[in-house]
Amino acid sequence: MKIELKEIQKRFPEFDIRNYREDVYFTGFSHDSRTIKKGELFIPIVGENFDGHEFILEAFENGASVALCDKSKYDAESMNVNLPIILVDSIEEGLMKVLNYSISYITAPIVAITGSTGKTTTKQMLVTIFKQQKKVLYGNKSNTVWGNAVILGQYEDHEVIVLECGMDRKGEIAWHVNSIDPDLGILLNIGHVHAEKVGSIEDIYHEKKDLADYMEKTGKPLVLNVDDEWLAKIEKEYNEDSELITFGTRENVDFQIVDPKVDSFGTHFAFKYYDNKMDVNLKVFGEGYAYDAMAAIIAANRLGVPIDTCIKGVQLFENSEGRFETLEYKNNTIIVNDAYNANPTSMDMALKTFDRLYGGADYYKIVILGDMRELGEVSAEKHRELGEKVKSYNFDEVYYVGQMFDEFGVGERLESADEVAAMLNVKLETLKERKVAILLKASNSICLYLVPDFLKKLGSV
Repeated sequence: MKIELKEIQKRFPEFDIRNYREDVYFTGFSHDSRTIKKGELFIPIVGENFDGHEFILEAFENGASVALCDKSKYDAESMNVNLPIILVDSIEEGLMKVLNYSISYITAPIVAITGSTGKTTTKQMLVTIFKQQKKVLYGNKSNTVWGNAVILGQYEDHEVIVLECGMDRKGEIAWHVNSIDPDLGILLNIGHVHAEKVGSIEDIYHEKKDLADYMEKTGKPLVLNVDDEWLAKIEKEYNEDSELITFGTRENVDFQIVDPKVDSFGTHFAFKYYDNKMDVNLKVFGEGYAYDAMAAIIAANRLGVPIDTCIKGVQLFENSEGRFETLEYKNNTIIVNDAYNANPTSMDMALKTFDRLYGGADYYKIVILGDMRELGEVSAEKHRELGEKVKSYNFDEVYYVGQMFDEFGVGERLESADEVAAMLNVKLETLKERKVAILLKASNSICLYLVPDFLKKLGSV
């Protein structure tokens, strides 16, 4: 990427560019003044507890060639540099305009994935498929506009680009799609995630729907899970002249998922493809993964990958750390580490899958759960519902870490991941003649994902 400042000035005359120099250009984007590379444009992010405008000078010292700056925060004395600063009405609007213009030369199709759960898994599955045939541009931990700007700035001769579009406040999906101009969209589901900042489930739906609205408006393909009751509304109202590709377990969809099931080998399902029934055998555990895999298969096939190659790709996919990661130890102990994150949908899938795999009499079953964060006004209700679900299973012991224990109302409360490990250290000694299965599931900030490492240090596993 090489974007000349004179191009930006010509395209956006409304920008006030201080220290303008015609010979200046930028080669990518960065929002971290510590790691910025020479020639990149600096994006000052403003958060609840920080303001990137304080680091504009440091960014220039470390190699930035240009910086964005909210005009209300510009101070010529404190920003005593002779390099260009683009003054904008807001960082969001300025980044959207500059990014959208900067990627206009990219010829590779951009895939945008959103949904309340499954974004990262679907992205990783899609990348695994594409890697068999194409050079893919993607990021491992980016789902923000500024994070995806960094990824897009790395474009060279890639043949396809796969991006997650996350959201934790109103307007973010609209900002996202208008910034990156996706060529294919994937909309997975609607759930109570980030409700604390966004609002009700209906508010979340309308925010996520902005991806569908953009794809409908531009006439580009949208891959839609119509088993989700909220997303089914989009199908009913979608413009017939726009390309909508539907999938789910019901009939009369473009790609029908058939007989999803989980066993000790993984997750299995089939789907109808013209007159054929195609079998898919995943290495990951949970019926919900059938939806992620189906979305990835559809998107890759729509972008020219043969269906057999798509299936092979998702079957090669292996789950990342903390996502129903099954850890087997020599002392007949299995720990399912699914503590990367948690929400009502993923909690339900984790409990069902854990029970299906280890619910028999062979295993002594210990379930350790924790708070589902950022649920907003429905938090108490959803934790009560979670407690009722847990009661319906025949688990031997249940523990809980977090502030919502009273609402959860089941089992015994523990204070931290350290206390969980200390309890299990003693418990596993008393159960050393038994086969033991342990489920860890909570939002990332509860830190239950640390428990396996703590147990290793204690010598328990």
